Amino acid sequence: MANEHPKISVVVPVFNEAATVQELHRRIVAALRMQPEPYEIIFVNDGSRDRTGEALSLLRPLKVVTLARNYGQTPALDAGIHEARGDVVVLLDADLQNDPNDILLFLKKLSEGCDVVVGWRKKRHDAPSRLLFSAFANFFARVFLDVPLHDFGCGLKAYRASYIKHFRLWGHAQVFLPAVAKERGARICEVPVAHFPRGAGSSKIRVMSMIKGSFDLLGIVFFVKYFSNPLRFFGGWGLASCVVAVLSFGAAIVLKFSDIRDFTETPLPVVGTLFAILGVILFMMGLFAEALLRMYYEMTARSPEHIHKVENNDT
Repeated sequence: MANEHPKISVVVPVFNEAATVQELHRRIVAALRMQPEPYEIIFVNDGSRDRTGEALSLLRPLKVVTLARNYGQTPALDAGIHEARGDVVVLLDADLQNDPNDILLFLKKLSEGCDVVVGWRKKRHDAPSRLLFSAFANFFARVFLDVPLHDFGCGLKAYRASYIKHFRLWGHAQVFLPAVAKERGARICEVPVAHFPRGAGSSKIRVMSMIKGSFDLLGIVFFVKYFSNPLRFFGGWGLASCVVAVLSFGAAIVLKFSDIRDFTETPLPVVGTLFAILGVILFMMGLFAEALLRMYYEMTARSPEHIHKVENNDT
């Protein structure tokens, strides 16, 4: 497999997982050998401080990407995705809570026409606090991103590489990466997967990190819905601010001519002025963002449109 161009890349971020990496690698290899396509396995050592690096050095076949320090799961995944050469990129956590054999099911769904396959842990073996927070986070993600997934946080996902290769991950954005792929035209499928209790070590993702990750949802919502036309976002809020300003000035005038309150006796003129200024600022920010976006596309020779495929029917 090492001498062939891989069709499938499995990317696994690892941090202090010396107790699980060997067994995980064995299971991944066993699963991938049950399908005919050439593959590569990439473990991203995210600055582990135990014997993880030593354990990884003994595994074959394997490409190891070692980061200089512990950056976190999302930067580790970002490094692995951009190191991957396969047409299909499979993401998998290193804690053995997901079954690598489910990769075969994901590949089957991709062959049936899906572009992104996301795991759904119907029967999760996690702490109650994580389950509760996850339920709320998944609900809000479905509402704001308009992606009907039950389990955004499942570590097992498969993507056609063309939908995610030119997107840099930040914060906890890997959780919402299916929404980015959907915005680029990907067909998303969700399949139930097995989920097991963690057998060794402890979870590297704390509830507080999950709470911080909820703020990344706002960034993804902006990217998915407004990145290609930021004037709609800033201009929309600018228009709302101007409407509030007009209403404030109008109310102040009505109070003045009704001999109810003079301009100096009500805060409405000040409120109107503030919202008028805010509306102008927001509109100008939208124009500035539009100009920067156009310059970006011109300088990088890219387009906001994602080309799925090109066919030549001349012959």
